Amino acid sequence: MSETPLLPTLDSVRRMRQQRRRFNCRNVSRLVLPASVVAAFLLFIFTASIVDKTGHRLPWKNQPDVVFPNFSHYISLQTLPHTHFPIHPDDDKRIVAIGDIHAMNQSLSTLLTKISYDPQSDTLIHLGDLVSKSKKLSSEPVLSFMSANHILGVRGNNDQKVIEWRAWRDWIVSLPRGREWLEDIDSIWSHIDGDKPSDEFNTWFKKSHKEWQSYVPNGWKLQGKHYKVAHDMSQDHYDYLRSLPLVLYAPTAHTYFVHAGLLPADPTREYSDPKQPLSHLPATANPEDDELTLRRLQELALLNEIPQNQDPWVLMNMRSLSKDGAVNDSKKGTPWSDLWNDVIGSCSLPATELPTNLSMHGSTTRTSINCFPSMVLYGHAAVRDLDVKRWSVGIDTGCAYGRRLTAVILDTKSLLPRTHSITFDASLQDSLIPYGDDGTAQIISVKCHA
Repeated sequence: MSETPLLPTLDSVRRMRQQRRRFNCRNVSRLVLPASVVAAFLLFIFTASIVDKTGHRLPWKNQPDVVFPNFSHYISLQTLPHTHFPIHPDDDKRIVAIGDIHAMNQSLSTLLTKISYDPQSDTLIHLGDLVSKSKKLSSEPVLSFMSANHILGVRGNNDQKVIEWRAWRDWIVSLPRGREWLEDIDSIWSHIDGDKPSDEFNTWFKKSHKEWQSYVPNGWKLQGKHYKVAHDMSQDHYDYLRSLPLVLYAPTAHTYFVHAGLLPADPTREYSDPKQPLSHLPATANPEDDELTLRRLQELALLNEIPQNQDPWVLMNMRSLSKDGAVNDSKKGTPWSDLWNDVIGSCSLPATELPTNLSMHGSTTRTSINCFPSMVLYGHAAVRDLDVKRWSVGIDTGCAYGRRLTAVILDTKSLLPRTHSITFDASLQDSLIPYGDDGTAQIISVKCHA
């Protein structure tokens, strides 16, 4: 006879439930702790990925090694189509290249009036440095004219600094509390000249906003002239400056437009070095290529195969070459345009001679080559004023310093063979100069007034 199982009493049920609760709590705690660790690890990975992708550290972590995003926004090259150029004898098109304006809007208007500028037939090209060098002069009128009329041009070293400051401001605003910090700086300290030392500002900055000090790149000057242009300009002005290339290349005229300059060869290498683009035919050339194709390939090779011409700093700042061939922005040393004209001038004939050694040491060893000449129009070197050579024309004539604003005008006589000889006097403010293979260009300038 089987025993009948005893039914659990009420007390036994309560004891069983309590035991289950204690058991479940112990197991939950065992599960929760590892799960919390995993969750914390995943949160760390997620946060780290955000920091990495955005390119900066979060301000409240007070990290001294801030990772900056790219503020440069470089556009290396823009090619100017042939439709801008006068290529027929009865063509009334003109290319008007203007030197460094530096916000001198009245002088720009005077010059455009003097040359009878017609936007319907003329292509206006500025050579960079549109923005002001003086805190007393607004850059807004010149930037408005250029951006509203989609004027072509290249980027100058001062324009670049403004672009970088504006990109930096946009980045700071994107950070937690960044907007409030900038508002403090701009509301309290907009009256100071940030390009000059200010103990009062430095003391305030260190005391009130020390955590932000590492967010200002070394050497950058808050409330300096470039900072203030970046602060004041509209989004359209900023977009326009960012659209400017470092080099504007016109294959129709065999001309480069650039702010500071270009090199015809790497001056730190022997000319016979295979890395020198003029030491051989272009690598991409074909036996069936005609002269125009070979010429364009060579002109592109000068831009792409000479390392200095790939350096944005060189294109916007170069003035001279030292004895060892190093590029610098000083007025001391050999003007880069001397090297350009020595080398490119030797390309005036199908087969000519060039120095074997371009290291600036005066080597006289020469070798025969085949190459084609090309022109450079540039600004930047106000210290050299109007600098006209056979294959380069420098037209920063110091408008920012109350001197002159200068334009070079290319028309049909610039691109088509000339039928008469000319006499050139570099001392003349308005004159004809030799240009290109066998053409002429006109130089016109006006006195500058703020």
